[in-house]
Amino acid sequence: MIKKFRKIPLIILIMEALLRRIHPNHPSRGKIEDELRFRRSGYHGELQLDYFMAQLPRHGHYILQDLRLPLSNNTFFQIDSLLLSRFYFTNYEAKNHSGTLIFEEQQMLRTYEGSTESYPNPIIQAENQQYHLENLIRKHLNITLPSTSFVVVTNPSSIIKFDSQYEHIASKKVIRPAAIRQKSELFWKNHQEPLLSNADLQKICRRLLKLDTPLKIDILKEFHIKKSDIYLGIICANCKCAPMIRAIGTWKCKNCGFSDKMAHAQALIDYFLLVGDTITNRQFRYFLQSDSISVAAKLLASLDLPFKGTFKDRKYYLSLDGLRKWV
Repeated sequence: MIKKFRKIPLIILIMEALLRRIHPNHPSRGKIEDELRFRRSGYHGELQLDYFMAQLPRHGHYILQDLRLPLSNNTFFQIDSLLLSRFYFTNYEAKNHSGTLIFEEQQMLRTYEGSTESYPNPIIQAENQQYHLENLIRKHLNITLPSTSFVVVTNPSSIIKFDSQYEHIASKKVIRPAAIRQKSELFWKNHQEPLLSNADLQKICRRLLKLDTPLKIDILKEFHIKKSDIYLGIICANCKCAPMIRAIGTWKCKNCGFSDKMAHAQALIDYFLLVGDTITNRQFRYFLQSDSISVAAKLLASLDLPFKGTFKDRKYYLSLDGLRKWV
C-alpha cells in the first residue's frame, strides 16, 4: 500500500514560473534552465523507480515516496522511496544520470560527451539516509528495525562500472529498476520475524508523514533576481505575451487576440509560487495589472478561496491544488 504518493517537486514548478516571468536575456536564465533540467531529470528517475516499486508484493508493506525528514539544527535528510514493514525497512535512492558511471569508494565519476565529473558516492548517501531513519525509528519506538538500502540507476542508457577495489560492495548495492524485486527479496527472506505490531507500524507511518517537510527556498535570492525583474500581468497562453487585458467577461491578448476566461487563475498560481500564499485585492490588481477594485473582488470571490477579514482588508489564502482546478 502506498501511504504517500510522489508529487512533482514544488521547486520545479517555482523555476518554471520564474522562467515564464523573467526576460529571455536575463543573466540568471541559463543557470535556472540548467538547474531545472537537472531537477526534471531527477524527478523522471524517481517516477521510474515508482513504476517498478509498484510491482512489489503489497501485503504487509507500506511505501512512502519523497520524504524529507528532520535531523537537528534545521537540517534534513531525504528519502526517494521507503518500503516499511513490521519486519524491516528498505531505502531506495534513484539516480538518473546518463553516460558512464564509475563507482569508487569515495566518489562516483560520470563521463558524458567527453567530460568527466565527480559526484558524492550515492551508496554512502543511501546508507546515511538508512542510518538516520534507523535512529528516528529508535527514538520514537525504542526499537531497531533491520534495514538495507539500494542505489537504483534509472537511466537505461547509462553504463555502470565499478572500481576493482570497491566492486565487492558496490555490485550488491547498485541495481537497475528491473532488479528491485529480486534484490529486495534476498534481504527480506532473512528477516521474517515481526518486530512491530500493526499499531506501531501505523504509528511510525503517521509520524513520518507528520515530520515530512517539503523543501522551500527563496528562489529570487537563490538566483540573484530582483522583484523588479519579474514580469507583471497575465501572460497569454497562446503567444506568451503580457499583459492580457480585461474584456467583457474574459481576458484578451492585445498581441494575438486570444481570449481566456480563467487566465487569472494561472497568474495567481505564478503569484503563489513566486510571491506568497496570501493575497489582497490590492496585490491582485498590482500583480495582474488590473485597475478595477470591483472586478478584482468578483474574480477572487469566484475562485472560492478561503479568506479572513472584511471586504476592505480581506486577505485570501492561496493553495496550488485550490487554484489548479480552475486552469
